Amino acid sequence: MTGLRALALIVVLLGCTAAAAETIVAGGDYDFPPYEFLDEDGEAAGLNIDLIRAIAEVSGFDVEFRLGPWEESRAAIAAGRIDLLAMYVGDFRNTEVDYATPHLILYHEIFIRQNETALNALADLAGRDVIVQRDAWVAEKLVAEGIAANLIEVETERDALRLLAAGEYDAALVSEIVGRRILASEGLDNITTSGAPLFPVEYALAVTEGNQALLARVEAGLAQLKSTGRFNAIHDRWLGLPRERPKVGLFLHWLLVIMPALLAAALLMLIWRQSRQGRRSGDAGDFEADFRRDQLTGLPNRVELEQAIEACLASADGGPRTRALLHIDLDQFKLVNQSRDYHSGDELIKQVARRMQRQCHARDVLARFGSDEFGLLLCPGRDPDEAAEALRRDLAEHEFDLDREAIHVTASIGLAILDEQTTAIGELLKQAEAACHVAKENGRNRVHRFHAEDEAVAERHGQMRWAREVGLALKEDRLELHYQTIEAPIPNHDDGLIIELLLRMRLPDGRLIAAGEFVPAAERYFMAHRIDRWVLRSALAWLERQPQLVKRLDRVFINLSTRSLGDDRFLPFALETLRTHEVPASKIGFEITETAVMTHLKTAMKTIEHLRGLGCQFALDDFGVGISSMAYLKNLPVDVLKIDGSFTGPALEGERERAMLAEINDLGHVLGKTTVIEHVESDAARALVAELKIDLAQGFGISRPRPLSDLLD
Repeated sequence: MTGLRALALIVVLLGCTAAAAETIVAGGDYDFPPYEFLDEDGEAAGLNIDLIRAIAEVSGFDVEFRLGPWEESRAAIAAGRIDLLAMYVGDFRNTEVDYATPHLILYHEIFIRQNETALNALADLAGRDVIVQRDAWVAEKLVAEGIAANLIEVETERDALRLLAAGEYDAALVSEIVGRRILASEGLDNITTSGAPLFPVEYALAVTEGNQALLARVEAGLAQLKSTGRFNAIHDRWLGLPRERPKVGLFLHWLLVIMPALLAAALLMLIWRQSRQGRRSGDAGDFEADFRRDQLTGLPNRVELEQAIEACLASADGGPRTRALLHIDLDQFKLVNQSRDYHSGDELIKQVARRMQRQCHARDVLARFGSDEFGLLLCPGRDPDEAAEALRRDLAEHEFDLDREAIHVTASIGLAILDEQTTAIGELLKQAEAACHVAKENGRNRVHRFHAEDEAVAERHGQMRWAREVGLALKEDRLELHYQTIEAPIPNHDDGLIIELLLRMRLPDGRLIAAGEFVPAAERYFMAHRIDRWVLRSALAWLERQPQLVKRLDRVFINLSTRSLGDDRFLPFALETLRTHEVPASKIGFEITETAVMTHLKTAMKTIEHLRGLGCQFALDDFGVGISSMAYLKNLPVDVLKIDGSFTGPALEGERERAMLAEINDLGHVLGKTTVIEHVESDAARALVAELKIDLAQGFGISRPRPLSDLLD
């Protein structure tokens, strides 16, 4: 019995030791072979995965892998939601992470379609539509190099090459080895590389900035793996050439390797011939049907939709063929996946697909492009604007049931016309997608029709130019602060002054540019946090010089970007800036969006709660659009709900829209929040706001934006 008790004690002690092991969370790209990817079983695999596992083993910690879209992993490491991530080393990222010793050097290549004009150097990309991965190092590098290419951002490098192979855009710029492996695995034989490899860049494991304890353990583990030869073994497994085999039996080895391949090739050739014969007889077969269908929703996929468009183009001799293509993008759908899980997201996508099918006519073609994007080819005779608006309105007004909770979904819709002037499938798809982007940039939950001379669409393709201009404006002190007042719908002169600060940029030629022109580019190219800091620092410095104005000021609201809210260094900066300026924190408010909070929930909540503790207020902008739930709103520590301005105009024209606006306002009051309505442009709108008992109003009908210095008049 004594021996058994001793054995039991040892087992218990071992169990306690194992349970006490620290778990490190490592992120990564779910489709970046051979470095990191999800295998057929949904498990993390690749060189980085094996390397991190080995480091964890020799360093005495456990590791949990969370692979997903690259942009989400990058945001997570910056915000501290994950501990470890393999990244390219770049000067523009040194403020987000700390790097271990690089373990690889990677190159990039330009990929083009066969028999098209060679693009052998970076300069050749100027003016071209180049596909890159969203939030990728190479996209930022192109901006830094001043290459004026039009960047088309996609989720993965595989998506980039698939788009290129399908005839979309001019080139793709992706990682050399990743790109070549994807070409081989996908069979994209109409794609080739152009020119020599570009951008040699160090590849290293990164930790959230300031986590020196973990960085030291990673460095020590990496050094141990290199000294024992284990790193080389991992490298060779994923990147190295096969070891030389003994010559004895070499012929037999190659015979055994080649013969199954030859037999498989012969079998595939036979199947291919039979498949072609089946298609000639009109029987496409199950395989082809699966290839043309989205597996989640059962809708046609992009291939099927493109073939439907091609059929329309081919029917030019049959009389009028005017139709319209809608590109539909669900607003803020990412929040569902982030706040719940991907299964919930899939369920919501299926419900949305079924709902949209109810709006379709028999000859319409509704397809799912992937993730949260759909395409709808309208049949002849349908009014495209009415159809698009009916679809948008139906989605916005419907309550989707997700895990017994009501979810509201809105969509941004781009509309492009297919008529006798349309000559290419790719051009029509591009027009509809560009129009959809404009709909999102103009506030979401709206329809935008494409026009060739559309300045908003043209601006979309000029964001790199704006990003460079923002950098120069910060350097040359060409940013300016303006303001707009926020007032009660029934004027009361005893009320304190409430304003929102608005950003403007002065161009070298003297023109003044509104924030909506350049802030989207700053957000895309990781400059928004620099703007936020400039605004807060400049605003407090100006207010400090106007003590009499501060006395009659009730609140000044400053917009915060998603990146600042997710940056754990912003809070210390804000605290220090408030401490060093003689402006009470109770005079300051910050405007944030639902997307920003949910994207960086942990860091955002810490920032909000700390600054509110000092007396600052927080306002939730664009309230009423996107996806919200009562449970989420009830627990969100904000003081003000700014109802999206897209509700104002319709509420003036329809009883249903007016009732909806009233319900949104009532919800805000039930939650104990002050409500503000935006885009109040007329006396009639102001009267409606007063009638609905909305607390405050903002818009041209209240006051127009003016330079901050005008407050002194």
